[in-house]
Amino acid sequence: MQHLTSGELAKLLNITKYVVRHYEEQQIIQPAFIDVNGYHMYGEAEVYAMSHILLLKQLGFSLKEIKNIVEKKTDYTEALSSVLVHFENEITRLTKLKGNVQTILELQQTETYKLVEENKEDRYFACFEDEFVDEAYNLNLKKLAKWKNGNRNIVEDVSYAILENGSNVKVMYRTSLEEADYAFRAGTYYCKKICVELEDQLLEEIECFYKNLDLINAKFEHDLLILEEANLSAFYIKEMVYSLEVKAK
Repeated sequence: MQHLTSGELAKLLNITKYVVRHYEEQQIIQPAFIDVNGYHMYGEAEVYAMSHILLLKQLGFSLKEIKNIVEKKTDYTEALSSVLVHFENEITRLTKLKGNVQTILELQQTETYKLVEENKEDRYFACFEDEFVDEAYNLNLKKLAKWKNGNRNIVEDVSYAILENGSNVKVMYRTSLEEADYAFRAGTYYCKKICVELEDQLLEEIECFYKNLDLINAKFEHDLLILEEANLSAFYIKEMVYSLEVKAK
């Protein structure tokens, strides 16, 4: 049977001899034997064991967790299931970030300011009290900071609803069904993302949005939802990104 020195094992697995020694010191792996010259020798079983350990390290396990898995103190299936959940959460987070970057790149091209149809789930909103909103519908951030509690970033969830054919404007934030003042129910929505710097531009974009709907003879409910896309706006210095949405009939 062939045996490898620590240097040969390290070269075979594209790691350093330090890693091999460190894992030995942590008693995660042991050599098959130590020869008369003091060389730590590794056989085929140790090669596969080290490959397994390196895979676990790539999956994000700590050395302590790897040792428990190797020594069968931790249920392997349960450990891998936990890693899978973590990866799925990371994929969701990265997919959202990817979408933000793609949207920013698209918004920088005039031709991508287009009307689209999107399927939405139920969304619930609570209105800010009058003390937090001025006559121009701007938030008083100082008062909001004193009122806010918990870890939630309400500023990222600011939305506006223009109700009753424009005669009623509400400044809102996303919330649960139990705390909701308004609900935008699941269904197909006509949506358009816009990027504006001034309030007048926002009003112009809303007018343009309705003209786009008229051009395609769209049937829709009157309530207009304006979502502040805070994550997208962060890529700009002065402009704000909004999503204009109305529910299709």
